[in-house]
Amino acid sequence: MRRLLLVVLAMLLGGVGVIALIETDPGYVLVSYGHYTLETSLWVGLVLLLIFYLLVSLLLRVLRRFLSTRGLVSDWMSRRAYSRMLARCQMQLDARSFQQVIDTLEDLGRLHAQELRLLARARDGQGDWQEVIKLMPQLRKQRVFGERELDAFEQRAYLGLLAEADNLKEAWTSFPAEQKKDPRLVEDYGRRLLESGDDLEAEKVLTRAIKRDWDGGLVAQYGRISGRDPARRLKLAEGWLKQHPEDASLMLCLGRVSLHNNLWGQARDYFESSHRLSPNAEACAELARLLFSLGERELSAQYYREGLLLRESNLPELPQPKPERIGNLQSV
Repeated sequence: MRRLLLVVLAMLLGGVGVIALIETDPGYVLVSYGHYTLETSLWVGLVLLLIFYLLVSLLLRVLRRFLSTRGLVSDWMSRRAYSRMLARCQMQLDARSFQQVIDTLEDLGRLHAQELRLLARARDGQGDWQEVIKLMPQLRKQRVFGERELDAFEQRAYLGLLAEADNLKEAWTSFPAEQKKDPRLVEDYGRRLLESGDDLEAEKVLTRAIKRDWDGGLVAQYGRISGRDPARRLKLAEGWLKQHPEDASLMLCLGRVSLHNNLWGQARDYFESSHRLSPNAEACAELARLLFSLGERELSAQYYREGLLLRESNLPELPQPKPERIGNLQSV
């Protein structure tokens, strides 16, 4: 409170001093322009100058705000156009018009996450695997998808390259080392080698991959090899039993290799073990055709029927006739 009184007192004394100064010597200001002159006291001139300064400052502030508003409007209009473009691309993607999406996005130059997501899906839908692979560094850097989805994108691209390859070995050699360790890629490569009749190369690739990283799909694929020296393959596969005694894929593999060695009873045991560990259509089919060849037609038919039901596991629940009613209908 005391400080406030001192401030007020100082202002009053200052005001009195200014008034006394004005009365002692008001001074004057003369402004001449052409035929016009303006003469006033110094103090009135200072007040007018202050008013002029305040008016100019206010005008500049209004002008700045106006220009800023125009920029916001422009940005808002740009964002609306951008949103419409993205929505149009998504509609084209849903309609499988992949090339239209690609043409639109590639005209943008540098792409951000949303555009990259659309472009990647368009390239993937079009089956342009090389372009998908080229996009992978940007997709990973900007984290366009989750890690699992990115891995699936990349895996699908390399699987597509294998499917389209005129020279399987050449295509495989061009793959990065990391991709050659992917069990699904190795399995697909091994299957295609077997289909082309190159059992020797398939055996090398699959054996190396299984030793590096145990995988049921690779082991099952190994059982499909039908090249020379089946006894050696049987010995190798039986060696795997020590560490994987309860692996259904290995049992299926051993059953097939046993057949290549004409060991019918042993093959049956392995197939039955695979079925016991993990009932699936493939084990049922192998058991069914072996039992049919052994003369056990009724049991073979049961496995064929079970395998068919396992393969078509998503059948809807529907009412079925009861066995006793079928007998009654047949006797009528």
